[in-house]
Amino acid sequence: MPELPEVETIRIALSDKLLKCKILKVSLKSKKLRFEIPYNIKKIEKKYIKKINRMGKYLIFEINSGDKILMHLGMTGFFKIQKKYMIQKHDHLIFTFKDFFLTYNDVRRFGFIKYYSEYEYSKSDHLIRLGIDPLLRSFNEKYVMEKIKNKNQSIKNFLMNQANIAGLGNIYCSEILFDSNISPFRNTKNVNSAETKKLVISTKKILSKAIKLGGTSLRDFKNPDGKLGYFKNRLKVYNRENKSCYICKDKVKIKKIYISGRSTFFCNNCQK
Repeated sequence: MPELPEVETIRIALSDKLLKCKILKVSLKSKKLRFEIPYNIKKIEKKYIKKINRMGKYLIFEINSGDKILMHLGMTGFFKIQKKYMIQKHDHLIFTFKDFFLTYNDVRRFGFIKYYSEYEYSKSDHLIRLGIDPLLRSFNEKYVMEKIKNKNQSIKNFLMNQANIAGLGNIYCSEILFDSNISPFRNTKNVNSAETKKLVISTKKILSKAIKLGGTSLRDFKNPDGKLGYFKNRLKVYNRENKSCYICKDKVKIKKIYISGRSTFFCNNCQK
């Protein structure tokens, strides 16, 4: 599933191409995603995209009329930009512009696209429950300490909960915990202030590096221009089961376990 760095990479790429471009036509090839694509999305025809925002793993197209298009890529969703539209299996939605086409494709159909009027958008259930974006200045030691207070769960589950921190998933949670030397099993009530500070620093550092390198391409993720993300070459633990830890060298192998049904990679020696 695309996480914060991948979605931010897409936001940047689409912003460079789409801003102030008139949407000539919106074509629905297949409405069947996690939620059916609403027909009233065609209301944005003949209007233009004023801004593209991101909240956690969500993309938001701001239309000059005040309407909003909220999108989540699910597991396999991606956008492609083409000068000439070439149909591909699992294409769901096509935006026609003057000189190019923007297509949303989703093999597993776990993503979704929703249309909101300016009034409806402020009441979206998807965004009301969302936690803080970890790239904001307000994501700091104080915020995390307040959030983990009175909680009794693993730190991995805390980080994965989008109501606490928006945008993190299996890849970056594993990398962040390794960088901050905290075991994914550690209970939140046993994480102290100094460790919380290190966790925040590691989170911002790793996410920023991943964005700079275009995200992580392991299976399905690619940018709208077809380029892959190269942070996969910087992964220290994720997807490295039974390989030597970069810190411990040959002494310790990276382990893979499941926490709440989700894969987690870690070094049993570096992380306590």
